[in-house]
Amino acid sequence: ATPAAPVVKEPEPVPPYVEAALKRKRIPYWAMSALAFLPLWGILYAQTLSAPPVTEATQLIAGAEVYTGNGCSGCHGPTGGGGSGRPFADCAVVKTFPYIENQLEFVKLGSAGFTGQPYGDPNREGGAHIGGDFGQMPAFGATLTDAELLEVVRHEREVLSGEVVPEDQIDTGSPTEERLWPNGEPMLDSAGVLIDPEGEPLFDDAGKLANPEASISAGGEPAVCE
Repeated sequence: ATPAAPVVKEPEPVPPYVEAALKRKRIPYWAMSALAFLPLWGILYAQTLSAPPVTEATQLIAGAEVYTGNGCSGCHGPTGGGGSGRPFADCAVVKTFPYIENQLEFVKLGSAGFTGQPYGDPNREGGAHIGGDFGQMPAFGATLTDAELLEVVRHEREVLSGEVVPEDQIDTGSPTEERLWPNGEPMLDSAGVLIDPEGEPLFDDAGKLANPEASISAGGEPAVCE
């Protein structure tokens, strides 16, 4: 008898996803080594990027932040128009404190440091201001650093009240455009401590002015407004 012919199986159809994979262009072998180094190149490139320079805020810009961030605007108004605290606008604060060191002392000690006593200019137009006769001004000596104290006082005087500071009393060459004494000496030492025109601490241990006439002794004139 003649043997039966072997049955030839037809090839199974290739699934579409397999066929697509076979037809897809493969990455050349030479490119594989280059791709392996991509993460390393990314790290090296990132290290070559320099961070943008950090600019230091000027004393006046920093002073505005201190003013809004420590409740000053809540009592004296965002623009110095007053409220539960005295107004600063229209030269009001400069009339009270013709010399900046007296305002620095008052903000440091608060009205409690002058209860029943005149502060600032005793010959102020409209009468001297008495500690405690217009609400209670908090003491900020324990809350603010000396640098912040100067910053916020400058904001109140120069921005809100309109004090015109002589050009030679602003260090325009420094990043923070620091306020200087009338004799050109800095008001802050390298440690950020308030000092008088002779380089001595501006305040004594009780927080009072050690040299109440610092500006006058340095040849300064009473402040004026625009």
